[in-house]
Amino acid sequence: MSVAHSVIETIGAATAAPSGTGVPSPFTPEFELKIVSHTLRDTSFLQQCEDLVDRDFFSDASSRFLVTVAKNHYKKYESAPSIRTLTSYVQSAVKSGKVKKELIPDIKQTLKEAYDEPLSDLNYLIERVTTFARHRALQAALFKVVEDMERAEKLGVDLDYGVVEREFQSALMTGSNDANNGYDYFERLSDRTEAREDRASGKIDPSEYSITTGYPAIDSLLYHKGWARKEMVVFMGPPKSGKSTALGQFGINACRAGFDVLYVSLEVSDLVLADRIDASLSSVAMAELTDKSTFVRDEIEKLSGSCGKFMLHQYPTMTFTPKQLARLIEYYKARGVVFDMIIVDYGDIMAPDFRTPDPIENSKSIYAGLRAIAMQYDAALLTATQTNRDGARSSVATMTDVAEDFNKIRIADLVISINKTEEEKAAQEARLYFAASRNQRGDITIRIKQDLEKMKFLTKILDVS
Repeated sequence: MSVAHSVIETIGAATAAPSGTGVPSPFTPEFELKIVSHTLRDTSFLQQCEDLVDRDFFSDASSRFLVTVAKNHYKKYESAPSIRTLTSYVQSAVKSGKVKKELIPDIKQTLKEAYDEPLSDLNYLIERVTTFARHRALQAALFKVVEDMERAEKLGVDLDYGVVEREFQSALMTGSNDANNGYDYFERLSDRTEAREDRASGKIDPSEYSITTGYPAIDSLLYHKGWARKEMVVFMGPPKSGKSTALGQFGINACRAGFDVLYVSLEVSDLVLADRIDASLSSVAMAELTDKSTFVRDEIEKLSGSCGKFMLHQYPTMTFTPKQLARLIEYYKARGVVFDMIIVDYGDIMAPDFRTPDPIENSKSIYAGLRAIAMQYDAALLTATQTNRDGARSSVATMTDVAEDFNKIRIADLVISINKTEEEKAAQEARLYFAASRNQRGDITIRIKQDLEKMKFLTKILDVS
């Protein structure tokens, strides 16, 4: 049984939202289910269609209730709700008497079907929903104009054709566009306040907005108490400083916490990456994996049932583009896998979607494309970059020590440099420095202990200053 299904089974009583709209659904039951599934699970769909999806799209009360809950959640938190949060909303609605217990079997069945339905055909879905919403808006505009004409005739006055024109222009503009994502700052104050209170009280699952680093001391330093969804973190360091090990470690930590992780390597093969993960999870040195293969297998098997997915992909250096990454994510999404964390090892050796003669412009395009993917897919995105020669020689690499293109610093939400002296390297220690930060406090130094033979980037936090 999947995590989603097991959580669905915990609903002890739930809902009967509004009994019926009396309006036949414009879609087939199969297409209704697709809309429900994307509304409950797909932040990308909500970003484009939240204002367009209406209750009367659905022929059953359970779908209307769940879609209303998901839309309300999105308005507050700007993401699709997790299954655990949906379950909490259902239970609260039952306890408060807002819904009828008789509807619980239907709610559970709708949830099961919605989570079994692949998140596929997004663009087609958006087009169909948009077309119907525009059609309905035009119908409403026609009725309004006819009413205005009759009223003007009764009063013996001229019809205001400027109003008529605006009615039809507004209807024709209905669609999945940027206007649907407008945010009314003052109107949404109560939403922001309630969202903060919900987070402070633990009512909302932290996974809605962040992915744990695996270390509470580091989580506490970050604005969202973990790697934030929709943001890009860049680890910066000289060659062989442990950037890939860091990316792997934080990916493993997310996976162990139940998150689904996509790891794309442009430098190391997927088999070597798998060996590194085996070493880290089993606490066996890379050089001893062969001799201790049975022990390693047993240790990994103990963890496999409690972890999220960890998908590894390798591509040749300087061939993989942001658009290819988006297609890869869509491939998995169509098969029901929605990644919480995306790791690219690493951005400097990607290719731009459109190559230009200017290497700085190419680099800017790559990093802007990566951050756009974090935003689009509601995921935490981790990657890495090199320091320049001065940074490699420096005791602490700062934002000005980034190699080649300072746009990386401007685009990233958080840049963490990896620093170690020869003495620290011999003692298997390092310092992580918050070199640039968009939201949390910068200039933070975290002194750590490492065990790189076992591919453990961080075994202990020694000090934070």
